[in-house]
Amino acid sequence: MSPRTIRYILILMLITISGLFITQIYWFKKSFTLHERQFDERINIVLRNVAHNLLISNKDSSSRIPPISKVASNEFYVNTNSYFKLTDLDSLLKHEFRKRNININYDYTIVKSDNFDILLGNTVSDNYSPNQSTATEIACKTRADNKENRDFKIRINNKTTHLINAMGIWMYSSLSLLFILAVFTFIMISIIKGKRLSELKKDFVNNMTHELKTPITNISVASDAIRNKSIQMDADKLNKYANIIYNENVRLHNLVDKVLQISAIEKNDESLTFEEIDLHEIIKKVLVNFEPLLLQKNGHITPTLNANNFILYADKTHLSNVIYNLVENAIKYSDKNPEISINTNNTANGINIAISDKGIGIKKEDQQRIFDKFFRAETGNLHNTKGYGIGLSYVKLIVEKHHGKLTFKSKLKKGSTFNIYLPFK
Repeated sequence: MSPRTIRYILILMLITISGLFITQIYWFKKSFTLHERQFDERINIVLRNVAHNLLISNKDSSSRIPPISKVASNEFYVNTNSYFKLTDLDSLLKHEFRKRNININYDYTIVKSDNFDILLGNTVSDNYSPNQSTATEIACKTRADNKENRDFKIRINNKTTHLINAMGIWMYSSLSLLFILAVFTFIMISIIKGKRLSELKKDFVNNMTHELKTPITNISVASDAIRNKSIQMDADKLNKYANIIYNENVRLHNLVDKVLQISAIEKNDESLTFEEIDLHEIIKKVLVNFEPLLLQKNGHITPTLNANNFILYADKTHLSNVIYNLVENAIKYSDKNPEISINTNNTANGINIAISDKGIGIKKEDQQRIFDKFFRAETGNLHNTKGYGIGLSYVKLIVEKHHGKLTFKSKLKKGSTFNIYLPFK
């Protein structure tokens, strides 16, 4: 499947899921509003029945009950303009709610009909009067059972929760859609990561195939020359061809070892061997190995080893490889004469190593991926620089195995600096 097809599929899936999600939100809000309206109507019926029964208990023959006032989204004011007892109101409210199977938590307040002073109740609230808009500090005036006319107000404490619980099928469908969206997001991320990894592995295979051709060809040519009896060969020429075969074989062996090592370390199949090592000695030995290459490229390395304490508890082989990889990259990615510096200095608990070059640098868009396995700054089958895309991922892994930290700064066409912090222990 081509990258364009995958992109179109992902966009189509995203549009579809987004459309479903927006539609679900719209209908959920519509359903919630409808349930709220129905709930308010049921509460209205309950309160009218309560008011009617209170009038009957007061032997009031009036059949005309004023409309129920909705003070807030969860508060209702009932104007009875008659006398009733707290126990009567309490029992009637419980009876009516139970009768209609309305399981809610509520508070109620009894107020005077003439001046709206609170008489009894467990709720004190502003704007309790449907005809008043200004807030007044109110408190219970009296608990005396004076037979003045009364009204009452009720406040539903868990209205939103009650409505959501009543919307069972809508909640189920909404949660199902959220789950589908989460699964889709996971699949989309997995596809993108899989596609990226596939491209990196493809580049790795192409680059490795290209790199392997050279040593294999050299070995083949040299071995054919030695085996060809028709060619007169003196001892020097024979030794030269034998060295070619040996060196190219070592090169192949090192490549296989590097791939196997990083795989084994990642799986913890290979444990590092920690011992006391002299970091400065390791750096000096690595630099000696690069002298012929630097001479060929007319370059130089400036070591500034300022660390006073340079004895570390580390794996000598793998730490040597870390320094080797970073110096090799500094040379490799210098377009002209390599100018490289390597500095060391101490911190309170460890040592810092900085390897800098004045090479081609790293593009900003590539900087977040340079530690990914198989990634190289070039994409596709490009071979203007040698490598397999596993060097920096290996370096990062080894530094982390030493409980250290690897950071870098780079600017295109200005060069790069890699900083390694390693603790003493």
